[in-house]
Amino acid sequence: MMLRLLMMAALSLGLSGPTAARPPDFPAPKDANVSQVGDNITVNGRAMSVRAFTTTDSLEQVIEFYQDLWADPPVENAPGYAYDADVIAPWHLMTRVEDGYVLTVQAQSAPDKGAFGLLALGVLPEPGEPPPAAPAPPSLNGSQVLSNVLSDDRGQSGQTSIVVNEKSLASNVDFYRNHYRSWRSDMDQAVGDRGAHAMSFTRGRRQVHITIQGDRDGSRIVINSVKHDVL
Repeated sequence: MMLRLLMMAALSLGLSGPTAARPPDFPAPKDANVSQVGDNITVNGRAMSVRAFTTTDSLEQVIEFYQDLWADPPVENAPGYAYDADVIAPWHLMTRVEDGYVLTVQAQSAPDKGAFGLLALGVLPEPGEPPPAAPAPPSLNGSQVLSNVLSDDRGQSGQTSIVVNEKSLASNVDFYRNHYRSWRSDMDQAVGDRGAHAMSFTRGRRQVHITIQGDRDGSRIVINSVKHDVL
């Protein structure tokens, strides 16, 4: 869900930069530990580079770091950044558009001390330019795809989708059992006592993991598909 919101946050700034040149400087908080999540992640048709960070600094210090860093607006009469502490609580979201790129920080407090989060960098789409279509995940008629993330890592490629619909948990479970009936079933069981179900299927080099959460308003489905490269 977070990655889907990155582009939304950028577009909410009302900016459309020129054709992207060299990416702007996008440092992590001082003394933070940083790891690369992926250089070739596609979020709803847009390529992004994503890093994860952890720091002993507090969440407030992380927010202040980027407020200071992005204080100067990239273009005249535009905000230096957009900040939202509620849209995906408990995450805090900060976004800046600069030189045709969208830079996004998502952070929250760590359970014990400090903070952690994600840093995402992607090219801002041109005005009116539709993103390339990503493969639609399998789902019941009437479903809505909230997020569609593609990744291409060393040794494997994958797709993670979040889907919602007004159908019952049982209806969705039956749909995926039937859809993957020719695959090997590795898992098909209820999870906990809160109306959730986990499923996993394998065929050749492809694996699909599905988690379905149901309530009186419908169901929320997370579908994670992975294809392993030939060794």
